[in-house]
Amino acid sequence: MGNMPDVSFMDNENQMVIDATLSEIADELLDNWMQSNLDEGILYADWQIASRCDSNYLKRRYNEHWELTPDEEFYVEFEEDK
Repeated sequence: MGNMPDVSFMDNENQMVIDATLSEIADELLDNWMQSNLDEGILYADWQIASRCDSNYLKRRYNEHWELTPDEEFYVEFEEDK
């Protein structure tokens, strides 16, 4: 393999090229993640999104949509709007 450089080949690329490449990778990873979650069912996929988001509004809407109560497994805790 010869002499191994100490930096990534991407370190020598234009920032626009790097950003576009990372965006493509992020889109592909998100699509793969969503498909794998959907394989478990829509409730599970929704739970994955609601449990990771910072929006109390979306967490509340998710719980309402699925008619979940705090004692149920897929309920997502959120702070009430004041």
